Amino acid sequence: MEKDVLEMAVAKNAGGRPTTFGIDHPCWMTMCQDISQGKSLSTSLKADGMPSYVLVMAMIKKDVAFRAMYEKAIEDRADRLAEEILELADEAIPANLDGPSKSAWVNQKRIQVDARKWVAAKLKPKVYGDRIDVSVTDTRISVSDALKEAKQRVLTDENNIVDVAVKEMVGKE
Repeated sequence: MEKDVLEMAVAKNAGGRPTTFGIDHPCWMTMCQDISQGKSLSTSLKADGMPSYVLVMAMIKKDVAFRAMYEKAIEDRADRLAEEILELADEAIPANLDGPSKSAWVNQKRIQVDARKWVAAKLKPKVYGDRIDVSVTDTRISVSDALKEAKQRVLTDENNIVDVAVKEMVGKE
């Protein structure tokens, strides 16, 4: 009888009997907690007793409850990365660095901040992504309507006429 891929997988670098990773296995919760705290999926899976990447992807596709838990962990990770950006930006330059070392240190922090900004924007775009306003407002003016309104103003109120010759012509009629 063939076992379901989600019910049985071989632990990495382990010999002997296969390790089972059923939905109730604590590895799934551990993995989601690691991701929530800012770790990548790959980093979390490097720990002993964790399932393979292929098994995780299969579990995400198959189990709706696990998929929801994983997606929530990813959103939490984006929030954690945003917090790390503040921590990195507020970190003081070490006093023992000379000129080139200070420059290298600042550049390293800039790269770390940029990487976290990019990842956070991809993981939670509604909150951390660039907002592009694509709303369109029609501000065109109808020339014919404007002329009609102007003509109406001229006909109803003779005091609005600026041109003296036109005012005199209107007054003679």
